[in-house]
Amino acid sequence: MTQGKGRILLADDDPSYSATMAELLRAEGYEVTCVGNGEAAFTAAEREQFDLLLADLEMPGNEDLALVKGVAGRHGNLPIIIVTGFPSLRTAMASIELPVSAYLVKPVTFPTLAGRIEQAITRYQAFRRTDERLEQMRRELAQAATPTGGTGREAFMRLALRNVMGSLTDVEQLATADAPGPDASPHACQQLNCPRGAQLMEAVRETIFVLEETRSSFKSTQLRDLRRKLNLLVEHQ
Repeated sequence: MTQGKGRILLADDDPSYSATMAELLRAEGYEVTCVGNGEAAFTAAEREQFDLLLADLEMPGNEDLALVKGVAGRHGNLPIIIVTGFPSLRTAMASIELPVSAYLVKPVTFPTLAGRIEQAITRYQAFRRTDERLEQMRRELAQAATPTGGTGREAFMRLALRNVMGSLTDVEQLATADAPGPDASPHACQQLNCPRGAQLMEAVRETIFVLEETRSSFKSTQLRDLRRKLNLLVEHQ
């Protein structure tokens, strides 16, 4: 069993369903917190950090998607998967405008649900790492630019390259998470054009900026070629 795959908040007012689903997800390596209504789910999301909200549609505290809208408003890109036995066109259309990764109708097979969960969490964790990496990169570059930073040429190059490779790794992991399955639509959006891919594009552009600003200091053909490849990636996204 793989441990530490992510933390899931499961909100459903059916105790039997919650217990069974939680047991299956824990066997897959996820940490699962179960709550029985929308208010409890929102409180849990405020107190703890989760990687995904798995929510029932028709339950107390989620009238008119109140829980989903509340979590989306407070926790940005936290992915949400809705599993409902009472689908409707109204709620399906409303979900499109929210960070809902999947809208599934009960009964849904566990392999299908598990696949959607893994994809959504992998994508979310990649975005979160990008945020953390950008913040760390800004701090380190700001420190390196100060008179007392004490960062020499070689150390600065290692810093730049580490952030370049880290950003590219995030892109690769995100692309892997979004790889279409056999039943996927052939018109799935290109990841770097998706609104939630803006963070990754920012990381790539910031990497290009660092390489351009330091090219006079570091006479490296490898860095020059890398900068050109990243420019092509941005220009042809």
